Amino acid sequence: MSNLSRRAALRHGTGLGLGLASLGLASSTAFATILMDQSQAQQSLHPEATGFVERAITLDPAKLAALTKLTDTRVPNGFSPICLQANATNKLIGWVLFDRVIGKFDWIDYAAGFKQDGSACGVEIIAYRESHGGEIRNKHWRRQFVGRQGPQQIRFGEDIKNISGATLSCQHVSDGVQRLSALIKLGFVQ
Repeated sequence: MSNLSRRAALRHGTGLGLGLASLGLASSTAFATILMDQSQAQQSLHPEATGFVERAITLDPAKLAALTKLTDTRVPNGFSPICLQANATNKLIGWVLFDRVIGKFDWIDYAAGFKQDGSACGVEIIAYRESHGGEIRNKHWRRQFVGRQGPQQIRFGEDIKNISGATLSCQHVSDGVQRLSALIKLGFVQ
């Protein structure tokens, strides 16, 4: 696929609209690294959970405007994260949200876990397709999100540090986790 048609395809991508099965299964680059699947990510983020239940997130224009205002980021077209409620003995303990963002040219699929109080319990990179910037897969970088509560504590360059050579990947994943955190803070995840 030529660079021009690849870029055009990315501009018209629909995010996670095809469901969890599409996470990381199709890539146009030779650099794709699939690190884990959905069940591995959810168990890593909530190891104490005994079950996960999918919860719908409906985002109308008013909710998208509130999300934009709270995060001070642009909500990408097709933003439709998938939410799983984490339960332990039929009691809510938190959520795992699956999303994808563009790195420099290609998709990065990731999952973010949140506790019942809204604090982040971790971020997992599910699939990384870029030729550079893969350092965001390192635990040290991802650990910066743990314990942060609300989008005001997940600001790229202030709360979440950059990695030289992975700036766009760092920024876009940070912005994505910030949006997911805002969904919880605004009560859009129930």
